[in-house]
Amino acid sequence: MCAATCTLAFASAPSAAVAQGADPGDVEVVQTNADLSEHLTHLPDLQFMSSPVAGGRVIRVNPGISYQRVGGFGAAMTDSSAWLIERELPAATRIALMNELFGSDGIHLNFLRVPMGASDFTMNGEPYTYDDVPPGQSDPRLTHFSIAHDEAYILPALTQARALDPETEFLASPWSPPAWMKGNQSLGNPHNTGTLRASAYGPWAQYFVKFIEAYQRAGVPIAAITPQNEPTNPTLYPGLNFSAASEANWIVEDLQPALRQAGLSPKIYADDWGWGQPALSYATTTVSGPAARSFAGIAWHCYYGSPDVMTAMHRTDPGLDQIVDECSPGITPIPVSEVVIASMRDWAGTVALWNLALDRSGGPAELPNHGCEGCSGVVTIDQQRGTVSLGRTYFQLGQASMFVQSGAERISSGHFVTYDYTRPGVNFISSGLDDVAFKNPDGSIVLLAYDNSASPARFEVKWRGLSFKYTLPGRAMVTFDWNRPAAG
Repeated sequence: MCAATCTLAFASAPSAAVAQGADPGDVEVVQTNADLSEHLTHLPDLQFMSSPVAGGRVIRVNPGISYQRVGGFGAAMTDSSAWLIERELPAATRIALMNELFGSDGIHLNFLRVPMGASDFTMNGEPYTYDDVPPGQSDPRLTHFSIAHDEAYILPALTQARALDPETEFLASPWSPPAWMKGNQSLGNPHNTGTLRASAYGPWAQYFVKFIEAYQRAGVPIAAITPQNEPTNPTLYPGLNFSAASEANWIVEDLQPALRQAGLSPKIYADDWGWGQPALSYATTTVSGPAARSFAGIAWHCYYGSPDVMTAMHRTDPGLDQIVDECSPGITPIPVSEVVIASMRDWAGTVALWNLALDRSGGPAELPNHGCEGCSGVVTIDQQRGTVSLGRTYFQLGQASMFVQSGAERISSGHFVTYDYTRPGVNFISSGLDDVAFKNPDGSIVLLAYDNSASPARFEVKWRGLSFKYTLPGRAMVTFDWNRPAAG
């Protein structure tokens, strides 16, 4: 039994073997409960019955009504995460962990956000960029640009992930340009004083080009970028005050021409900020301005609001892809189960948490930790013992990532909760049963359900005139998988 966490030995590898031997008509049931006595545990298969629905709560799954396509699930390979994985674990444990995260026998994450330079999570607490020069100097030709810092442990971790799944998608986000590019001559953005100098617009665009080209040479193709992490957010750690109008003009006048000239075409996601009204206003302004045609979509963080802002954005521009590329366990009151379900019910195609790995104290982070005090990683690494703990975050994320395939479509399913953000630190999801359903490219159907209450939730699932009953324990998450193709 797990008490809050499980050691790396309690992996979830049996999934593939069970699925291969199952009858396509059976309903595979995998569950993680609140105390982790069940953690990605395969329960006895269920059978659809032709008897009529008896009433009560019914989740009606209808593949005939479809919504957005799924990209995948993942987290951020911050400097801290990569250092802990590459430098603080014995080789055998590191290999096992990477398999648990990215391998087909693990939870099969396939999306990684990569900070371009330092975020607020660095192994020694020190911020950095790829072109730092002594105070008072500048480097407009970027002659000192180098990703040597990343070659030590970040790139090795990323290439291991890609080796396990060559389809892994990498999204890069900067926290700050080099200090010499900014008006305050600092990597931080206190009181929103860290603006980009007009003379740095061209060099900042070339910085993106150099980063993408260098990563590509290192075997890590950058498929997507955001122009700025949390623009206009005043921070003592690396940040940039980049207004929506300024960012849009920079994209049109500098970034896109530089990318085109270099033969690069990463997807560009706007915003990269929280679910609150300021971020919605920023996103709306950005994608309706001169850079409208430059954006593939909007990137969101799960802070300061509820996911219905994504539905509002979808109504405004249904052609934009929407992703959640940051959500940190430990500082959000929303359980990971609901981060996944609520985000995807509100049009997110990809859901990524924040740090892939942190230590037992939630670090290492830039001190004092102004940005993410109390944060935890997808996994926790004990540096003294060289061990890994897999907690509730890992297993709840796996309930989705192990079963919902890249290219799946969200399909119609009823649910029984509402999302209403009232104030910070309060779970905005009402008590009850929440769910979301998908149709995979292979035709299989996946239904995720979470009981956001302390009491068991009793319900029926109805599909094509058939149904089955289920009782979900309080605070537990379950995955139902059926209509799988027969093994060849």
